[in-house]
Amino acid sequence: MKRYLHYAVLVLIVTASCGVMPLAQAASTGETSVSLGAEYTSGDYGTSSNTKMWYFPVTLRYETDRFMMALIVPYLIMEGSGNVVASGGRHGTPRPNPNPTNQGTQTDSGLGDIELVASHVIAQSEAGWRVSLGGNIKFGTADEQDNLGTGEDDFSVHLAADRTYDNNTLFGTAGYKVLGDMPGVDYDNVFFGSVGVSHRLDATRAAGVELYMEQAPLPGVDGQSELTLFLSSKLEAKTRLTGYLITGLADGSPDWGLGVALKMSQ
Repeated sequence: MKRYLHYAVLVLIVTASCGVMPLAQAASTGETSVSLGAEYTSGDYGTSSNTKMWYFPVTLRYETDRFMMALIVPYLIMEGSGNVVASGGRHGTPRPNPNPTNQGTQTDSGLGDIELVASHVIAQSEAGWRVSLGGNIKFGTADEQDNLGTGEDDFSVHLAADRTYDNNTLFGTAGYKVLGDMPGVDYDNVFFGSVGVSHRLDATRAAGVELYMEQAPLPGVDGQSELTLFLSSKLEAKTRLTGYLITGLADGSPDWGLGVALKMSQ
């Protein structure tokens, strides 16, 4: 059953992307950017031991007023006992591993799961509302033997909405994720969502907060619930630096974390 869901989501993402490419090609304000990120998270994720993760994503993005496509290639360092496995996406998205193979604590590193993300605006209004349809394919490129990934592909679709008024922007997402199964582990597909607000402090700086939640992928464990505080500053006309702090509100999320991202546009 999951295999057919995978195919359905893949067709949806490809169809949506192909349908909006003419818009991207016709737009005169398309922007290409490269982002470099560095993030550290730590938590026990409801287990008896702590897992630490260093997450270094490189993101190549093309976007216009109505269309966005991005390729994310991360490098991971995981330190733990193997009862948590990275699975790509937000903060590396640690996921419970009920069948760990490690004996004691060990540190592994390598290529993470490569992701392809696309979205396009499907509705907008003069009042400032905008609604987008997006999709994400997470390829199982990380080494599952080192707990850097599940070794399987994940697919997700989501709706995103935002509204800007004065110096404030309200934003949120709601989506559904189809999870690939590790050998001997049958993960449930999950719903996820977020809500947040960003406030423009001046011409170059903005600050905000976001609440993210995701269902648990296995019975008997907590889902994700975390709060992120961020501060963004434009260093030059086409260079932006963003720093953020993460605090977990449930066992499915890291206890805490921090990160920084540098975006350079052309």
